[in-house]
Amino acid sequence: MDFYVWLIVFAVLILIGFVLDREIYFYEGVHLGPRAQAWFYDRWSKKYDKSKRESQLHDTEMLAQPLVDALENVPEPFVLDFATGTGRLSYALMSQPEFKGRIVALDLSQGMLEQAASKLSPYLDRVDLLRHVSLPLPFPDAAFDVVCALEVLELFPNMDEPLAELTRVLRPGGILLTSRGTEESGRKAKVKSKTQFAALLERSGLENIQITSWWKLFDRVIAKKNGASTPGGARKLSQVIRCRACKQTRWQKEVGALKCQNCGKELSITKEGIVLN
Repeated sequence: MDFYVWLIVFAVLILIGFVLDREIYFYEGVHLGPRAQAWFYDRWSKKYDKSKRESQLHDTEMLAQPLVDALENVPEPFVLDFATGTGRLSYALMSQPEFKGRIVALDLSQGMLEQAASKLSPYLDRVDLLRHVSLPLPFPDAAFDVVCALEVLELFPNMDEPLAELTRVLRPGGILLTSRGTEESGRKAKVKSKTQFAALLERSGLENIQITSWWKLFDRVIAKKNGASTPGGARKLSQVIRCRACKQTRWQKEVGALKCQNCGKELSITKEGIVLN
């Protein structure tokens, strides 16, 4: 009997190991919630770029340059780099001499943002780093000229919620840069055909949708938000982030913190310059 008990225990442990391995390394903790995801990414952060090397080989020509070209009539674009990770898109964009704007680089993982801070150190006068764990986003409507969300929509229980928030903070006429998980990604429950994905974006208020092959696991997607509006110009994070307590956007920079001038709430700033919301 003991043999069969140990056999069952061994089989259960193998099953648990398989499930955890698939959940952590394949689905990146998507089913465990944002705080668990942040914990996993914190521990993955120092090796993340190495594991994503293939997808980063053509960031300049596939991501940064198309954005710069699309923004030729916006002198100082204001960009949200949602789920920035180690800052790959922000770095590629800031490396373009033609780009004169500012970026808010947001992620749920402080460890990933610490890697981004190191990578973006020459540009931190024009990049604000923000740790924010869950939706909704802490910004007013139509705050950004560009919203980028690469390799992340598949990590939500459904794509409608993040797309609603991303388009909410994008101004009419602004640009969304995102990605579509391909059939080769293996995440069958999350894969949408190009037609389905385009229809999803259209339902979210986007038009002029361009889906282009990028690398084997993801297509690049560029779209424009319906309507038109005048760019608001590049701004600092302290000019657009809403206070959790009073919903105002009046902040004063102090040593190691941003302090809400309306209610007194403080947001800590790490030694790397990351604002903890």
